[in-house]
Amino acid sequence: MTPRRSLTKRKEPPSRSVGHQYYIDRTPAEVFRAITDPAMLVRWLSDTARIDLRTGGSYLLGWKDGPQHTGTVAEYVPGQRLSLTWQWPGIALEGTRFSLSVEPEGRGTLLSVEHSGFPKLEKWTDLYGGAEWGWTYFAMNLKSVLESGRDLRSPHDG
Repeated sequence: MTPRRSLTKRKEPPSRSVGHQYYIDRTPAEVFRAITDPAMLVRWLSDTARIDLRTGGSYLLGWKDGPQHTGTVAEYVPGQRLSLTWQWPGIALEGTRFSLSVEPEGRGTLLSVEHSGFPKLEKWTDLYGGAEWGWTYFAMNLKSVLESGRDLRSPHDG
């Protein structure tokens, strides 16, 4: 008699997501360019940026004296949505995804920011909290750069 394999699937812990929306007084095209063009990404997010804008393409975001993120473009919908696999050097973040999307809202744009897939496990608490704080900080900086030209980042960040 052949032994039977268990058909029980391994149960994954529930996950949580960071999710926010921001109104930006600029057109969707302007906001989308700011979240996809490397020359614009370095004005509000990182110190270096490269991105192959196609689903399956690669990206790199780096900060002076800080981490360097590399990964894959998980989804790219021109003019609407960019979704990236997200990795943190030295920490396994497999399964997390960072997404930005734009849609018209009145005379401006509604920017949606989501970082999903954080397991509800104690060892992920600090990473989740850092994502919650970090994406709020950077989204507000994007808003400031686009609406007033002012980069809110400290020259000591990085």
